Amino acid sequence: MERNKHERFLAANQELRDFLRRAEGLMTGTSTISEGDLQSLSRHLSTLAPEVGDASRSETLDAGLRNEVAEYVNNLRALQTALEKVRCVMLARKMQLETERRHLNGLQGWVNAYHQTT
Repeated sequence: MERNKHERFLAANQELRDFLRRAEGLMTGTSTISEGDLQSLSRHLSTLAPEVGDASRSETLDAGLRNEVAEYVNNLRALQTALEKVRCVMLARKMQLETERRHLNGLQGWVNAYHQTT
């Protein structure tokens, strides 16, 4: 059972590291994060949350599992910062899209006016 927990924490840490790398890439414009990525991450975090609590209360963890749990906690702290950055990028993108939509609507108005005069 301890080995199974160790493997789950290893996988969770790998997924968190990948997400953190992609979130950093989002800031530099070299990667994207989709709604599906966020939903998948949420599911994994929800699934592992009880095990993190159990592991933190256990006094019989082997050193490897203790290290994985410690890394997981550090990754969760980094995730909090990364998600705030993702939120900022999403808000900026939303504003950009709204500006572009207003611009296109304005152009459409000019095109319509032109067609009415010709």
